[in-house]
Amino acid sequence: MHKFICISGCTASGKSSFAIELSNYFENPVIVNADALQVYDCWEILTDRPTEKKTMHDLYGHVSCTVYYSVGDWLKDVKNLFDLHSNNSKTFIFVGGTGLYFKALLNGLSQIPRTPEEIRDFANSCDVSFFLKALNINDPDIFEKIDIKNRQRVQRAWEVLEATGKSILYWQSKNTSPLISISNATLLLVELEKEGLADRINTRVSHMLECGVIKEVEKVYNTCWDKKFPFTKAIGAEDIVSYLNGEISFEKLFQKIALKTRQFAKRQRTWQRNYMKNWHSINTAELNRLDIKKIVKKVKANN
Repeated sequence: MHKFICISGCTASGKSSFAIELSNYFENPVIVNADALQVYDCWEILTDRPTEKKTMHDLYGHVSCTVYYSVGDWLKDVKNLFDLHSNNSKTFIFVGGTGLYFKALLNGLSQIPRTPEEIRDFANSCDVSFFLKALNINDPDIFEKIDIKNRQRVQRAWEVLEATGKSILYWQSKNTSPLISISNATLLLVELEKEGLADRINTRVSHMLECGVIKEVEKVYNTCWDKKFPFTKAIGAEDIVSYLNGEISFEKLFQKIALKTRQFAKRQRTWQRNYMKNWHSINTAELNRLDIKKIVKKVKANN
């Protein structure tokens, strides 16, 4: 019988390291990516993709950057992963900061029709103010609920309305059955205090720059860069392109990436407060071996 652990938290909070440490306490662990940008094969340094080889990792860097990859595609890949291991008892440890992935995994996914390419191409050329104005007039319910600073979600809401004639809220109300029952999963939310997280973000950005992230982005920019694809939305990608084009200094590059990462972490915290209220809070900075053993005991009791 499979065991299921879900680990979420803000970017740079130490989720991946914690998942690897926790995996040592289980037989046949599989760490499964639940980050929407770590799926792309072109980003390793930029998204801080795990490089640990001792533990089995799956759904990391397995998607070409020149395709659209949705939460529905991810769920299909997760189901295929379960089917692949249907005859073996595994401990699946899902780790990542993409809240929509966890929501779909544990609550099911709405069957929203795919957006036609012509609508997507038009949307990619529009400013976010265009979508907000249209949603305010034609879909006031979603306009009241949506994070207006998150362009990707605002654009998605407009695309669905334009393509189907129905609000994204309508489609979200028609969920499929979840792949994992919440009652069978241990839900862990990694949380750090604001100053500590800011320090970790600065350290991560410095490490990325030292490890060659500029060359990584330069290679992608020279081979397959196209802003219509989601992979270009990775934090820091466009800023590094600006640096490569001589538009900003190296010092400004560091500042911009660190600021955008902090802003992203703030949006993640908002999501977590709204949708992860019942998850068990973990502070990895204060975690000790006894705490981990308690978590392991809880996992085994849940499954």
